[in-house]
Amino acid sequence: MRRLLKLLTSRLFWAAFAILIQFMLFAYLVFWASFMHSFYFYVFFSVLSLVMSFAIFTRNEDPSYKLVWMFLIAILPVFGGVLYLVMANKKLGYFSRKKTQQFRKTLPDSSSYAETAEAELDSIAPEYRKLSGFIKNMTGLSAWMDTECRYFAYADEFFMDVLSEVRKASKFIFIEYFIIGEGHWWSVILDELVRKSEAGVDVRVIYDDLGSINSLPAYYDRKLSSMGIKAVAFNRVHLHMNPRLNFRDHRKIFCIDGNVCYTGGLNIADEYSNDEIRFGYWKDNAVKFRGAAVWNFTYLFLEMWMGVANAHDDLRQFVPTVAGSTDGFVQPFGDSPLDSETITKDVYLQIISGAKDYVWIMTPYLVPDSTFIAALRMAAQSGVDVRIITPHYPDKKSVFEVTRSNYLPLLEAGVKIYEYTPGFIHSKTFVADDEVAVVGTTNIDYRSFYLHFELSVLFVLSHIVSDVKDDFLRTFDMSEEQSIEKVRKVGPLKRLVRYFLRLFSPAL
Repeated sequence: MRRLLKLLTSRLFWAAFAILIQFMLFAYLVFWASFMHSFYFYVFFSVLSLVMSFAIFTRNEDPSYKLVWMFLIAILPVFGGVLYLVMANKKLGYFSRKKTQQFRKTLPDSSSYAETAEAELDSIAPEYRKLSGFIKNMTGLSAWMDTECRYFAYADEFFMDVLSEVRKASKFIFIEYFIIGEGHWWSVILDELVRKSEAGVDVRVIYDDLGSINSLPAYYDRKLSSMGIKAVAFNRVHLHMNPRLNFRDHRKIFCIDGNVCYTGGLNIADEYSNDEIRFGYWKDNAVKFRGAAVWNFTYLFLEMWMGVANAHDDLRQFVPTVAGSTDGFVQPFGDSPLDSETITKDVYLQIISGAKDYVWIMTPYLVPDSTFIAALRMAAQSGVDVRIITPHYPDKKSVFEVTRSNYLPLLEAGVKIYEYTPGFIHSKTFVADDEVAVVGTTNIDYRSFYLHFELSVLFVLSHIVSDVKDDFLRTFDMSEEQSIEKVRKVGPLKRLVRYFLRLFSPAL
C-alpha cells in the first residue's frame, strides 16, 4: 500500500499520466478526422505516412530505430506518419552543432602536452595510438599523462573520498549527475557545498530532471539557488508530448578546482551505497583523477553549462594547476546526440575487434544491435575469451527481458555470460588484454549510444586496468554462469514477449 501511494504521488506518475492522456486524445482526433469526418483526411494522413516511411528509409539512422518506426507505420498507416512527424524531432533547443564547435575553439592551447602524450603512446603502445587518435579526432579531447588515478569498486569509500576533497576546495566545484537523490549522502555533501559557497567558492550543479524525478522535488534547482549554489535542471520535464524528453544528461562529473575529478557509474543517492536497498546489492564503480586529465572533465562540464545556463566562461581560469605522477595514459571523452556519430560504441567495437587474449564487459543492460553482436561473436569464434556480466535482479523488467533475449546467439558463439546473483550491476566497464580499459557512464543500449549525453574514460597501460580486472575476477566469483541449455528452456510465450520487446528496444 505504501509503495502504491508513493507511486500515485510521484512526479513521474503524473507526468507520464498527462502525456498518455494527450497521446490518446491526439490519436483519437486523427482517427476521428480520418474515419468519421472526411475521406480527404484519411487520404492526407495515409499519404503522410507513406512520405514519412520514405523519409525514415533514407535517413542516416540506426537500422533498429528505423525498424521500430517502419513497423508502427505499417500497423497504423493512418496515425503512424503524423506520430513520427510529432515525436521523432531530434533537435535540442539548448544546443546546436555550430554553437558547440564555436565553444571548442575557445579551448586553451594544450597542443604541446597532447603531442608529448601522443608521441609517448605511439612509442610504447602503437596498437592503441589509433584508438586514442580516433577519440581525439571525434571529440577534440586528448590523452594525458601526469595523472594519478584511483579505482573504487564500491560506493562507501567513494563518498568519503569525495567529502574529503570537497572540504579542500578553494576555487570551484562542478557537479553534473543524472541522478541526485535526497538522503544521507547528498545531505552531507550539500552541507559542505553550502559552506564552500558562503566562503566564495564557485559551486555549480547540473542534474537531469527526468533522472532525478523520483529523488528530488520539482524545481529543486531553485532551492539550490536560494542556498547560493548555481544550479540548472537539464531538459526539465514538461507535462506535454515532447520528443526532447528522450534526450538525457547521463554523465557523472564531480570536479574540484580543476585538479581532482570523479566519474563512473555511481550517482549521488543512497541506493548506490546500499543505504537504501532496491534491487538486491547494488554493484557499481567510480574512478578518481588528480592532475592533467581532469581538464577534459572540466571542459565537458563547461560545455554543458554553456548550453543549459547560456553562460560563457574564460576557460583559461579552470585549467589544472597540479600534475599527478604519470600512471599510463588517461583519456576522458564525451559522447552526445548532437552529431550522427556513435563515438563510445565505436570505441567499444575497436576494443572488441582488437582484443588478442580476452575482453570482459560489465553492463547493466545488454541491448546491442546486430553490429555489436557480430563483433562479440567474431571475437569469441576467433579464440578470444569474451565474458559479459549482467544483473540477476533487474531495475527495469522490460530491458532485463531484452537483455536475456540476446544471450542465446552469444552463447552459441562461445561468449560466456554471467549474472551477478547478489543483485544489480550498474558498472559500465570494459577491460582487455591487461592493457586497456574503459570506465564510464555508457550502457550497451540504443539510448546511451544515440540519445544520451555520456562520458567515458580510456585507460591504456594504467594500473587502473589491473584494478578493473581484479574487480571482474571478484565479481565472477559472485555470479552465475549462463548456459545454452538453461536459455533454451524458456517457454514460447516468454520468448515471444522478449522478441516483441526487443523490436521496441530503442524506445525502452
